[in-house]
Amino acid sequence: MLSKKTFAAGIALLASVYEKLERITTDKFLSEQWYKMLSDLTDAQFRYAIEIIVKTQKFAPTISEIREKAVEYNHQAELSAEEAWALVYSDIHAKGYYNEPHYEDWKLEAAKNAIGWQTLCDMTENEKGVIRAHFMRIYDSLKQREKTAETIQSPQLQQLVSVLVGTLAPAAKPVLTPNKKKALTKGA
Repeated sequence: MLSKKTFAAGIALLASVYEKLERITTDKFLSEQWYKMLSDLTDAQFRYAIEIIVKTQKFAPTISEIREKAVEYNHQAELSAEEAWALVYSDIHAKGYYNEPHYEDWKLEAAKNAIGWQTLCDMTENEKGVIRAHFMRIYDSLKQREKTAETIQSPQLQQLVSVLVGTLAPAAKPVLTPNKKKALTKGA
């Protein structure tokens, strides 16, 4: 839960950089509403989001932009689609047709399963570009779905992500942050 002290410091920094946001620091009602919309974030997520926004954006952020950046804090160590493909492609050659790997990262496992290990192993040099692009689109789509569910804290959307995991990557388990666990138990 976001502490009021961290929130105040973050909003003060934003107001000093973005003139448009000064009103939030002087209007108690606005300040309370912004805090209410951001209060489920952790202090670390909020500080990370404010720091990235101040360093990279020309214009004042909205609440949703702060939330989107805050979610990135949980996903810093995630593989990019290119890295995920490189891992699978390496395993195709290292493990082969009869020794299918199973990945802990549910998105990686689901993307591999969506295409099929046999299809991956049997691809020709001419098909490699198309299959690579298809794999990366699937992986990015799953990654975005997970981030969206986490950003808006929707139990229904998070439940959908859990169903996707169970269907597309039964051997893998999603990594659940405390916020994800809390949202899933509320939705059940």
